[in-house]
Amino acid sequence: MPILGHNKGTVKDAESTDLSSLLNVLEWMDYVIFSPDKRVDLDLVRKLRSGVRNPWAHSPNQEFTNVDLNNAFDTANKILADLDIIFRCNEVKKCIKKIKFVQANGVTNVVKAELDAVNLLRNELVADVSQLKENQIFDRQIIKENEKRLENLEKLISQLQISNVQETGRRAQIKNCIPDKPCTFIGRDAEVKEIISSLTEKNGCGIVSIVGGPGFGKSTVAIEVSHHLIDNHDIIVIFSYLSNVSAVPDVFLRLCQDVGVNPGEDSKLSFTLWLKNIKERVVLVMDNIEQLLEEEVRSEFTELVLTLRKNSEQQLQILATTRTAFSIPNQPTKSIPIGELDEKSSVELFRKFCPDEEIKDGYLSELANLCGFVPLAMSVAGSRIADLDDSFELIQWLKVKPMKTLQSTDNSQCVRKTIEVSFKMLTNEDKKAFARLSVFNGNFQKKSAEEIIERDGLETQNFLGQLVARSLIQRSSDKRFVIHSLIRRFLADHDQHQGEKVIGEGLMVKHFLNMCHLLTMKSYSKDGFTDARKLVKKDAHNVEETLKVCCQNEVTNVNPHVIESLVSSDVYKSSSRFFSNFVWDLLPRTVLRNFHESCIMLAGGREQVAIQITFQCLVADQEGYKSAWKSPEYITRMEAIKKAFGRNETALKEDRSLYSYCYYFYARYYSHKPTNTPCPDLSEADLAPLSENKARNPTDNAHEVLILIRRAELNKIRATKYKEKREEYTNCAKALYNQALSSAKESLGDHELTCTCHKLLGDLYIKNEEALMYYSDAIKLRKKLQLDFNEPFMYLLKNYGSCLFYRGRFEESVETLHEARNIAEKLGEKRPCTANVYYALARTYRSWKPDSQEAAKYAKAAVEMKDLLDSRYVKNIHIFEAAEENMTKEKSQQY
Repeated sequence: MPILGHNKGTVKDAESTDLSSLLNVLEWMDYVIFSPDKRVDLDLVRKLRSGVRNPWAHSPNQEFTNVDLNNAFDTANKILADLDIIFRCNEVKKCIKKIKFVQANGVTNVVKAELDAVNLLRNELVADVSQLKENQIFDRQIIKENEKRLENLEKLISQLQISNVQETGRRAQIKNCIPDKPCTFIGRDAEVKEIISSLTEKNGCGIVSIVGGPGFGKSTVAIEVSHHLIDNHDIIVIFSYLSNVSAVPDVFLRLCQDVGVNPGEDSKLSFTLWLKNIKERVVLVMDNIEQLLEEEVRSEFTELVLTLRKNSEQQLQILATTRTAFSIPNQPTKSIPIGELDEKSSVELFRKFCPDEEIKDGYLSELANLCGFVPLAMSVAGSRIADLDDSFELIQWLKVKPMKTLQSTDNSQCVRKTIEVSFKMLTNEDKKAFARLSVFNGNFQKKSAEEIIERDGLETQNFLGQLVARSLIQRSSDKRFVIHSLIRRFLADHDQHQGEKVIGEGLMVKHFLNMCHLLTMKSYSKDGFTDARKLVKKDAHNVEETLKVCCQNEVTNVNPHVIESLVSSDVYKSSSRFFSNFVWDLLPRTVLRNFHESCIMLAGGREQVAIQITFQCLVADQEGYKSAWKSPEYITRMEAIKKAFGRNETALKEDRSLYSYCYYFYARYYSHKPTNTPCPDLSEADLAPLSENKARNPTDNAHEVLILIRRAELNKIRATKYKEKREEYTNCAKALYNQALSSAKESLGDHELTCTCHKLLGDLYIKNEEALMYYSDAIKLRKKLQLDFNEPFMYLLKNYGSCLFYRGRFEESVETLHEARNIAEKLGEKRPCTANVYYALARTYRSWKPDSQEAAKYAKAAVEMKDLLDSRYVKNIHIFEAAEENMTKEKSQQY
């Protein structure tokens, strides 16, 4: 019956249904359901519910004043009189008699088990008396004595039946202390099942705790479990809200109120006596007890739990919800963690608020992500959808002002207030430290936290452990920590601690730029590349956030701590070239480029010419790779570098490494132009002498390898331009590449630069058999270094496939080129290498299977990206495409 609302799922029959629900049915059911003369007076129904049933059910001591009691019986008698007029059945007449009896005699307490035992005894006596009368073999005196005993028992039974009314009422009241079942319950079935199993199995846990962060739905799970226990396991459940209770004596007072016991002067004693009279299993749900787990009251709370368990002879079990994990000594305990909902359950939850199929799951998934997959946040956000003209407004609000958005219009649900409860339990110093941690946009290690909050290792470990225990942060299996996205936004937006965030950002920039420099140095040490990459990968998201902060503050200048940390860092002053080469495929290109451009502006404002030109070269290099060295912006940037280099050549020469880097960087660009004569190599006379006292660092060795590579590239260009000296220049290039490879192996070991040397030697002889060996070595080493997913590996496979094509090994060529294509499609973005891979596939299929449509397919794909295609291939690709189209026409004409 829909009128029963949320109770309809638990209703079995009228007799066992809660009286309030039955009265609701009588009041709310449409008139057309009843015959005209069969409807009870609705005013009497309302008075019975609101003036009798509800005050009695919710009265802590189940006591009325004489006036209230007389009014209650008056209402009850009137509605029974009305019922008697309408229905005139025996049940109504019996009820009238019982009410009058109770009104005259009152009620007393009794346990139902006693009534059952006396009933059994009466039945045995009745059987005995009947047997004696039938057989007439026993003394009449015995019969009279038994009849007298039977008469006495009948009187006792009458009294016990009256007493049982109050016992039944007591059980009903305990049940009614439990909140209604949640309207929406999604995604927690596994947790509910585990909790019920822990409580109901043989030798079940005495104490089960549901532990989770603010708004994760701990109370909702506890309510769902409570209804399962009552409906399916015949267990008494007492649900007690304790969020506003911070002292143990107040806990006993609240428990007395929840079970309807008069607390008297000693609420602990009153509840303990009540507990001793309970002969059935009881589950006490203690909701939101984290404040009782604070250090100053924790021992008292532990004693309370032990007292409850002891006085119930272990019949009482406790189900607690808390943000703080806990255990009780010498008690069987179990902790059930409650985390964020998964994406599927989150979308299902939003669908309860938004059944409109026009709103796609993708939109709801994005909402769930912005809500951090927290049930409370998603419930508040979901309730807003129906009121919006443009549903995408909600996404924008959640991005810009999440705390304000995640507050219901009636203020009954508020994510900010939920988080504030735990935040207020911290000391002032810990609040400041926690606010600083909001700079981490993702997981972080303890060492990073030490630097940000400026505490030593032990203090930091204790502080992080405290935050984990309070469910304010989470600890992962690899000993890292993470702040939930909503808690992070709460901290970031907290007005009282903006100053701490400003300090934290400056310390974050200092820490992570220093970490980047050290790991860059490590990566260029002998065989240090792999370990350094693994370490920087773990904090790639923090490095990304650091570079973003540097860009924002360079433009706005709102945080001098950030600028100071940036300009004093080694990444800014000296190691930027090597750092960029080290991390370029681990960070978004736009983030890295924005950082470089910010550093150009910063160095320009401070007249740091060498630093400015270095970052100009890095930005130009990125633009060149992106546009296949063709875009006007790339050309403009290179011309600007040429002018800056010319103006400051004398100053740049003081730094041997930087001068040669800038010279060969521009020389490559200049020498590639068809009309230009390739630039000459630098001689030792052009360079500042090496300091005899200066210790060589790892990047010095890497720099020498890079210069050898640049010199080899210039000779390769010369071999192309001066055909009469092609062999001479080619041999010179080969010698320089081999020298670079030898130096890389010796000083760097297994390193990306070593892979590059192998690949460049293969490129030099791409049409010859010996190239296959170099390509094969490069592929093996890249896979060993776990560099087999990025653009350089795609280029390597493309060139290896082309070499196989030149050697007539078409099937192997196609297989290799398809591997390169797969990487291109995973990377997604259109790139010059992708266009060249499509060209290579079209060319190989054209030679291998002339009748195949694959050549046209890949030729068409390459033409669509012709702006990124090597200019040497553009003419050929149109020929392939036209040939395939003609072949298709000829075949169609044959049919």
